[in-house]
Amino acid sequence: MPCSFRICCWSVLFGALAGSLQSSVVLNELLYHPPDDNDALQFIELHNTGPEPVALDGWRLTRGVAFTAPNWTLPAGGFAVICRNRAAFERQFGPGLPVIGEFKGRLKHGGERVELTDAGGRVVDALRYDDTPPWPVGSDGYGASLERIVADGPAGDPDNWAAAVNSDPQVLAATPGRTNTVASIHRPPRISPVTFEAPRPGVPVQVTAKVTPATPGLRVELQYWVIASTTVPEPATVILEGGSVPGEFRGSIPAQPAGRLLRFRIRAVDARGAERWEPAPGEPRPTFSAFLQDNTNRLTVPEARLLTLGPRESPGASLHHRSRGRDITLLRGQSAFVVFPTNGTPAQTFDHIRLSPRSGGWKVRLHKDLPLDGMTTLNVVYEQRPRWMLSEPLAYEVFRRAGVPAPNTGHLRLWLNAQPLGYHLMFEQVNASFLRRHQLDPDGNLYKLLWYGNDVIGQHEKKNNPESGHADLLEAIALLDRGTGDRVWGDIQRAFHVGEFASYFAVSHCIQNWDGFFNNYFVHRGPGPDGRWTIIPWDQDKTWGDHDGASRAYDWYDMPLTYGMKGDRRPGSRFSFFRLGNTGWDGGSWWRPGGYFSGPLLAHPQFRGRFLTRLHEVCQDVFTEPALLPVINDLERRLAPEVQYRASLEGMDPSQARAEFLELVDSFRRQLKHRRAFLIRALERESAGR
Repeated sequence: MPCSFRICCWSVLFGALAGSLQSSVVLNELLYHPPDDNDALQFIELHNTGPEPVALDGWRLTRGVAFTAPNWTLPAGGFAVICRNRAAFERQFGPGLPVIGEFKGRLKHGGERVELTDAGGRVVDALRYDDTPPWPVGSDGYGASLERIVADGPAGDPDNWAAAVNSDPQVLAATPGRTNTVASIHRPPRISPVTFEAPRPGVPVQVTAKVTPATPGLRVELQYWVIASTTVPEPATVILEGGSVPGEFRGSIPAQPAGRLLRFRIRAVDARGAERWEPAPGEPRPTFSAFLQDNTNRLTVPEARLLTLGPRESPGASLHHRSRGRDITLLRGQSAFVVFPTNGTPAQTFDHIRLSPRSGGWKVRLHKDLPLDGMTTLNVVYEQRPRWMLSEPLAYEVFRRAGVPAPNTGHLRLWLNAQPLGYHLMFEQVNASFLRRHQLDPDGNLYKLLWYGNDVIGQHEKKNNPESGHADLLEAIALLDRGTGDRVWGDIQRAFHVGEFASYFAVSHCIQNWDGFFNNYFVHRGPGPDGRWTIIPWDQDKTWGDHDGASRAYDWYDMPLTYGMKGDRRPGSRFSFFRLGNTGWDGGSWWRPGGYFSGPLLAHPQFRGRFLTRLHEVCQDVFTEPALLPVINDLERRLAPEVQYRASLEGMDPSQARAEFLELVDSFRRQLKHRRAFLIRALERESAGR
């Protein structure tokens, strides 16, 4: 038999077998990254696209999570849901849905392969999803599931998946047990790429969209909004016309005046009614956006505008959707943040963001796929005292130079809509993007140390992974309290990034971060049994000689080297106003007891040796006048004009405000000189006593 004939026969046979193995049951919907990292809500939905029922007994989910189906028949056109935690699922989505069981494991937020096999172990459908384009971003923690568009279309094609859509952007969008919000009988047209010049005031915006397939009857249109105030108007529509290039459609948005926010998107509808939007409605940014203003910024700091659009959030409150007894924080918003850099480059527009009022300013939540210099959540504030506008960024700068992961900071001249507010401090929130930038795994546990709370758990606010509780934290504290022997020291070195902790405490002593031993920092533990603890500074306003009740000359230099360690005692002080609960905190002085981490670590002989050595190094290389005076001088140069401008906005004397500002800057120079001298003397005494 000729070889070619045998190959042909085998091809026909395998083709017939492959056809017989094809199943009408598909992976139809996944909620792989619920809001707030609440992975108890994860689910996978199966859908029977065929005309006959299918017995699922013995079918399995593999490669990602594990599940074996019970004796269950999936009717024609029916749905079956496998969830991670049935109680949590039903609290969120209600009872009565076709839940056939719980899977083991967890769907990865960053994407992975999921397989559905029949009772014979044959793969009947498989999906490798991802959290970055071309896969939908809206399903990655933004309050939307990942839905299949054409049920019997290709599972591996990201164009056949979209984030679920809800008319209310603050409501979790998912359809377990029901038809997908994006479902289509046949594949809608594909829109990619969309190209346009950077929009400018007074110039029409030429837009080109490539749409395939360009079938007869295809309609392509552009929808746009021009926003001049805090009210979003109804959109206008422009029909895009086809040209000489097949599938290429062109049109233009009429010229608009400066100071407007322009939003637009493309819609393509084929002759049978299948439609697609670009960007998709379920994405965190469902439009292309630009603020129509040329960057003429010649200031010494960036300029920025906060545009408050849509419903306002309550001061001090997160925006939540309450559903069946549980609050869920959703990340999509309707406001915008526009930054005008000092180097003359085009303005950066961050649209469809959440803008939350907070003490002294706003929390600006950008989207993870469009950060500002790697930052996704910014705090934009004007502190209660002008000095705190200096102490916070200078403190973080010292931490960074000493190798401690610390938030980025900066200053900018701020506008709220059309109202000028003067200069503000901007500093980064410690979150998943911060962790990634510092090579820390965001899947690890992140805790914020609080001064209030009645016990260990109450004083450690968990910022992610709510399901896993505080077990690793309690284990770490128990380890630190086990004693000071060599074996304990070996366990500490395996469990902690000892060098970073030593650097953190060394810098905290240099800048007299008296409020950062007992509380006011984050700790992070990497995932897995070998994960180690890292410490991250926070809330650095009352540093550099400032404390509750400090002299306005900021001439306090003598916080002792025993500060923060177990056994340290509060020195005599005329400040002793009140005590709070069982925290041991005297509200009117700088003294705090040792914290859960600082107390035992700084009292451990081996760690204390590392800490003192590191403090000496920092005083020689980092906390020195040659190293930091240029930083202080540059801060003075950049902010002095802004201090005067803000004073004029507030009806104050600009000259007096400048003089007071220059005196504040001098207090940092004095603090650098005298605190360093005190530390060197104390280290010499410590060395002589050993």
